[in-house]
Amino acid sequence: MNAMENYLNILHFCFYRAHYKSHLWANKINPFRLIHKLPFQKRQYKKLGIDINKEVDRAFGDKKFGLSTMVAGGILWGMIGIFFFSLIIVFNLIEYANMSHIIGCSLFSGVLCYFFVFKNDKYVKHFDSYEQWSKMEKRQYCLLTMASIVAIFFLFYLGLTT
Repeated sequence: MNAMENYLNILHFCFYRAHYKSHLWANKINPFRLIHKLPFQKRQYKKLGIDINKEVDRAFGDKKFGLSTMVAGGILWGMIGIFFFSLIIVFNLIEYANMSHIIGCSLFSGVLCYFFVFKNDKYVKHFDSYEQWSKMEKRQYCLLTMASIVAIFFLFYLGLTT
């Protein structure tokens, strides 16, 4: 496993965890969740033999096809695209940016994400190992992810002001 693959999978994992944790937090304040507590809804779920709260959590938390995994992949792809676009702007490789530059950066970031994260579901193996981290390691990598986001947006801002 190379450093680039590890770094991108760490970012993907941290985005996944952040989205899933925000889903769990939003469950506590979401007024639409009260619908599931209505008597006719409870009877229907009992008849179907499901716990709707667990099913919704499973839909978000599934590592392979869950909503949090998809959102995290999109965020990772977008952040890498913004990073490359920012580099192009900062180093004045283009005089005026147009849509073809944005599409090119998006395609390049998509290819990177595919080969280092998504191909053959590499991220699932990484997720399994990252979930074994201690609380301190999780906090450390969360800070690394936040620092990466701040650095990318700072680079983008720097490119816009030069």
